[in-house]
Amino acid sequence: MAITGLAASRSFTDIPARALAVRLLRKLPDGLKPDRTLIRQAFFVLLFCALIDLFPGYFLGRWEHVLEKVPGLLIILPATVGLRGNIFGALAARLGSKLHLGTIEPRFKSNPELRTQLFAAAVQLLFLSLLIPVITEFVGSMFGLEVVDAHVLIFISIATAVISGALMFMITFGITFLTFKRGWDPDNVSAPIVASAGDILTIPVLFLGAFLALALSSTIVTLLSAFAITGILVLSGYIAFRGRGEAREILREAVPVAMFAVMISTLSGLVLGASFDTLLKGTVFLIMVPAFNGQGGSMGSVLGSRVTSAAYLGQYRMSIKPNDLALSSSVSLWLISLIVFSVLGAGGVLLGLLTGSSIPTFLQLVIILLLGATAITIITSTIAYYIALLSFKLGLDPDNVVIPVLTACMDVVGTGSLIIVLLSIGAFF
Repeated sequence: MAITGLAASRSFTDIPARALAVRLLRKLPDGLKPDRTLIRQAFFVLLFCALIDLFPGYFLGRWEHVLEKVPGLLIILPATVGLRGNIFGALAARLGSKLHLGTIEPRFKSNPELRTQLFAAAVQLLFLSLLIPVITEFVGSMFGLEVVDAHVLIFISIATAVISGALMFMITFGITFLTFKRGWDPDNVSAPIVASAGDILTIPVLFLGAFLALALSSTIVTLLSAFAITGILVLSGYIAFRGRGEAREILREAVPVAMFAVMISTLSGLVLGASFDTLLKGTVFLIMVPAFNGQGGSMGSVLGSRVTSAAYLGQYRMSIKPNDLALSSSVSLWLISLIVFSVLGAGGVLLGLLTGSSIPTFLQLVIILLLGATAITIITSTIAYYIALLSFKLGLDPDNVVIPVLTACMDVVGTGSLIIVLLSIGAFF
């Protein structure tokens, strides 16, 4: 009878459970209703990014021995990876806002505005890549951690910036322009893809820099590091004191924020370093660290880009109480995250089998993923909205502030959430 009744139904909405769900959704306040456009456009992007984020974790599991040969490499890893999302995510957000406002054209030729954006991002990338190992050396000495010589970390960091940065520029411009030309909202698509591209490119390139540092003589590494330091400081000083136009304004706003983000990301490196031997070494969770961090940053970047673009266009007013767009986006991203993190767990188990990592029980894995997805969605949505609000109140460009601070915070939130959940599950199981 049930089969006959189902076949006789005029439409899928005639099914009692479906009809009840539709009625309940209609009664929800606007802020709690899922955004179908966001889910349709962002779901497959975030799912794709989740799968992509597993590959950097695979390299961590595969080349775990390099982390032991180059002390301090694990500490700079979150800041180095996060820096790509900070700089190029913010670049994608600026391009998206300018495309919406019509102040930039989606083309490469005869486009001085595009060259300005490229130059500002390149200087920012090089300067902050020099800052990361300096902070790592300082933190290492403060906490008594074993860290390799400064010139080695500087060489690795700058080499990673040059190689991965060239690829990231092409990806950022290409994705943003392509989505806009196809009628998609770049705010829903470009930031997650750019963040995930930064994850998957940076970790292998970071290990490549480590391999080069180990293969070259100490004298060559020292000379190359000294040359890079001199060039970066001269270029940065010229822009700071003699530069003009939008490039200088971008750097004046973005660099202090990104410096703060680098320091926050370094805390994530300290958490990883402290937890490596006891909780992560030889386990599938080391593989999942980049995915946890990356997915939180991607979801927050989507929300941050949406609310800032809407505020620019005058569609929604930002206040202490989150507006309907922010709430609806958060609900939609949470629904997406439940599925994305489930797929993430399955992929992590598969890579764990390939790398010989230890794997938890099915029940433990499910609890860890569901708790992680919920916690990260709530925290990242809250941080994204209020960072955007604060930037508007202070008169700063949210495109230069929201994504850099958010992705840095998510390094700590993602890693910290994973460690806390692992400790909690370990206590009960």
